[in-house]
Amino acid sequence: MRNRVASIAAVLIAAAAIAGCGASSYAADGSASDVNAEGTTLVTRLLEDVKTKNTGDLEKFLTPNWLLQRATGAPLTKSEFIDGLPDLTSYSISNVKALQYEDSMAVSFTATTDLVVDGTKFPGTPAPYLSSFIKVGDEWYLLSHANLNKPK
Repeated sequence: MRNRVASIAAVLIAAAAIAGCGASSYAADGSASDVNAEGTTLVTRLLEDVKTKNTGDLEKFLTPNWLLQRATGAPLTKSEFIDGLPDLTSYSISNVKALQYEDSMAVSFTATTDLVVDGTKFPGTPAPYLSSFIKVGDEWYLLSHANLNKPK
């Protein structure tokens, strides 16, 4: 199982690199592409689910092998994350860059959050995040997520 997770992660990283070669995430007029819009929708779904503590949707949206990596420690599995959801009272996202390769998408973005994780308050300053998604049939699922925000 561990090898499969590592293999999927390696494929997504390679896919993101390949998708970025010679391709732009923006239309010629400078507007965000459809991929950026889709990426924005997907990361917004995650943040809204956390904010509203929508564990039912998180159970559906996160893949069984989902991992979260925070800048503050060891990775969390899907069940560990859902069982200990942080308190997210507000957020805004910007600088979304989504790259899609076939049925995978990597999305980096900046989020400014009012966030408390395990009793630790995180600053309300912009911080980088990275999410990877996989499309199965017509549905996108969140495969992994990295929160690179550091506490105060």
